Amino acid sequence: MEHKQRWAVRAVIAGAGVLALAGIAAPAAADVVVTPTEAVQGDGADLTLRITNESRTASVTAIDLRLPADTPIAEVYPLSVDDWAPAMTNEKVDKPLASLHGYQITEVTTAITWIAMPDRALPPGKTTELYLSIGPLPAVDRLAFAVVLTNSDGTRTNLTVPALALKPGEGTAHAAGHGEAEPQPQPVAQAETGGPSYLLWSLVALLGIGVVCIVSVVLQNRRKPVPAPEEESKEMVSAS
Repeated sequence: MEHKQRWAVRAVIAGAGVLALAGIAAPAAADVVVTPTEAVQGDGADLTLRITNESRTASVTAIDLRLPADTPIAEVYPLSVDDWAPAMTNEKVDKPLASLHGYQITEVTTAITWIAMPDRALPPGKTTELYLSIGPLPAVDRLAFAVVLTNSDGTRTNLTVPALALKPGEGTAHAAGHGEAEPQPQPVAQAETGGPSYLLWSLVALLGIGVVCIVSVVLQNRRKPVPAPEEESKEMVSAS
């Protein structure tokens, strides 16, 4: 019995040692969050990458953001941040892409690498934020990114970033609804502008009545006898 207990204790100690070694040899862990979580197709977007170094031993010396190759983006601009120097990887595209400003782009950015400045690597347990502006966003439902971290111990960590949800632009939705809603008011507008309105006819009728009344008064005044000459002639006869 004592012999079996000794072997059990030794097995537990050995297992704990293996787990400890595995923890020491494990690659540096990290967490990455992208905000906002959704954007509009065809528009530009200002993205923030919030990266937390969850390793207990290694610092992050470089952060590599990979953009989707199957849906290239015409304009990608990393914004200036403290402690990090961005470097861009560009590739030519077979078909030019329209930029947000209307001109054609023949070379697009496929990756951005932020390199830590001297003595500015991201230490264990700390968080950093990186910023970039991209657009126009492609006409797809989701835009996936990938992040690769280079650590101070020589290891590399591949991270899967939550995809950016893309929704159709308001212009597209408005155009779809416009075709259904617009024909309804058109006949009403044509009916209102196709001929004189009721108010206009009423004004014309009132004008006509007013003109008739004025003409009638004028005619009556012309037909009324003038008594002054008759009275004057009577007085002259009496005097004679």
